[in-house]
Amino acid sequence: MKSKGIFFAFLSGILLALSYPPISLGFFAWFALVPLFYYLFQSKDLKYTIILGFVSSITSNLIILNWIAINSGTSVSTAIITYLAASLYLTIFWIFFSIGVHFMPKRIRLFSVPLLWVFIVEILRNFGSLAFPWLDLSITQSNYNRIIQLISIEPHTISFIIILFNILIHEYLVSRKSKFILYFSTILFVIMFIGNFQISYYNKIQPKNFLSISVGQPVILPDEKWDRELKQKNFQIMESLLLKSLEEEAEIIVWPEVSVPSYLATNINDRLFFQEKLMENDSFLILGIPERKFIDGQHFSYNSVMVMYPNGDFSTYQKLFLVPFAEYVPFFKSWLTKINQFDDMGSFTPGSDYKVFPIKDYKVATLICYDSSDPKIVKTMVENGADILFIVTNDSYVGEFMPYQHFELAKLRAIEQRIPVVQSANNGISGIILPSGKVIYRSDLNERVVHTEKIPIYE
Repeated sequence: MKSKGIFFAFLSGILLALSYPPISLGFFAWFALVPLFYYLFQSKDLKYTIILGFVSSITSNLIILNWIAINSGTSVSTAIITYLAASLYLTIFWIFFSIGVHFMPKRIRLFSVPLLWVFIVEILRNFGSLAFPWLDLSITQSNYNRIIQLISIEPHTISFIIILFNILIHEYLVSRKSKFILYFSTILFVIMFIGNFQISYYNKIQPKNFLSISVGQPVILPDEKWDRELKQKNFQIMESLLLKSLEEEAEIIVWPEVSVPSYLATNINDRLFFQEKLMENDSFLILGIPERKFIDGQHFSYNSVMVMYPNGDFSTYQKLFLVPFAEYVPFFKSWLTKINQFDDMGSFTPGSDYKVFPIKDYKVATLICYDSSDPKIVKTMVENGADILFIVTNDSYVGEFMPYQHFELAKLRAIEQRIPVVQSANNGISGIILPSGKVIYRSDLNERVVHTEKIPIYE
């Protein structure tokens, strides 16, 4: 009996993993946890309950997060250790969830189990230095535009609904009472109706203006980007992208995270190489850069975005949400500060300013890679006045699972805050998403491309 339960817990982990991008069988999430719940609800042994939660969690984590293990920006051993450590760490929240379910009275679990999931597995997991919002269940529904509209109510609404669906299906299979299927169908119908209304509403809103925005996807591999002998070649690639954007009369041009391996904030010659062309065309350039600052006699390194203005000025934003054990080392910084093979990575300092930049008559916000996984960061940027959000990321270190997951996260942020989102990734996936969730441009992976589009800006 116990081995059978462990098998079905394993099956739940696989089914849930298949609902995440890039496989994106999102409807699997509606019933993926039914096998796990069947045995959790029957378990009288707390130790067995913990094992069931652990097996499901570690199985799904290892599949969904496989990209951590193939991180080419560090050594093979470090990548594998980080992958296993992250996957194991994230089982803690499933285990506490399973313990909560173990002690929960049957009569209240229909709504209490979804609430418990949201609080323990998602809200608690997203606190502190090791916060990991990347795995929130809402991303499993990103291909279902009507369903995902609910995320604009509250970021965890979708997760609550998914767990509720699992409970309803479980209760029907156990009791064969048709009322549970009726509840499921009614909730799904209401969600689809609300979603359809919201999509129609946001598609009909008249924009106050349009901005011509150009997305550059250079596809320069990290080891080539940081090769000093290839610097001139890489500058020429970026120059060719810039000239194409300017030919297409782009008002704002956006490039990926650390798109130019130069400390442009202090390297005037390298900065002018690009900025002089902007000055001739009255265009703005948003690009990722490494940045160093000396504050009170101390040296700080940042993963930053630079906004170059056509008048010769510039401003920078420092990434807020650093990737633990990749961009910085929490808790042990004095012991281990260099685990990445490229300059300064592994020893970055997080920024503190939720900065928005004035461009023409608008305000724009910029996020760097992992920033976009945190709904709170985007919400604060919008509250600070952002009319449009730019996400710059690399994603070329880590295979193909991460780029697909990252783009779907950008889609969630657009719907949550009802703001246009433009993502530029080094090797993909880059794209443009409207507040309704409609994707009006999406690049292919490993495609060197420039795409220019007039993007609506709303009140």
